[in-house]
Amino acid sequence: MIKSLKVFLLPFLALVAIVFACNKNDDVFATTEEAVDQALYSAQERGGIGRLGCYELVFPVSIVLPDSSTVEVNSYEEIIDALRAYFLANGTSPGNGHHHGGGNRPHLSFVFPLSVVSTDGEVITVASDTELRALRAECAGSFGHHGPGGHCNNGLSCFEIVFPITIAFPDSTTATATDRQSLHLLIRTWRQENPGVTGRPQIVFPITVQMTEDSTQVTVNSREELRALKEGCE
Repeated sequence: MIKSLKVFLLPFLALVAIVFACNKNDDVFATTEEAVDQALYSAQERGGIGRLGCYELVFPVSIVLPDSSTVEVNSYEEIIDALRAYFLANGTSPGNGHHHGGGNRPHLSFVFPLSVVSTDGEVITVASDTELRALRAECAGSFGHHGPGGHCNNGLSCFEIVFPITIAFPDSTTATATDRQSLHLLIRTWRQENPGVTGRPQIVFPITVQMTEDSTQVTVNSREELRALKEGCE
């Protein structure tokens, strides 16, 4: 009788163990994804960046992970991959990495300077976290109507600029940027050579952008069209 009971219980216990292990793995993965959502949502919200904000980030950028290591990334997908790898390797519980604003999750920050494009077509160089928060104060976007849950699946950006583009500097000179790196270099060089000149570089229209949602390319003929396109993404 006891032997028969053991024979019956062994397969059942094995099945329970398998189910428990799968659920445990699912829980870990879900927690990791929640941590990624929270970290990226917080980083974008601080500057009003992305689909829910008023500015589009110009890649490449470098990010600072919770252990203070830096990674250069060329897209939001690469940011997600870097965060996911970090959380899987280091855990997501409080205390793993630095905290920001009393939150319970490690957070990421940006290496400055970086560039963003406003809804008016301005190319804005951001030199510090303080300046990033100042942008957020100018235009909060719709972050207040959305939380971090599922943030990475809801579209992190509205569009990406298709290069080459021409930019006009405040002294009325123009230059053509063939890619993201050359855009950064042109702006940095101009700033260094014109330290007393105020104002921001402007994109010269028309430009072409590639929509993040479906990869279609759209010609934008004016700042009014750019603003309408950005507002339509929210």
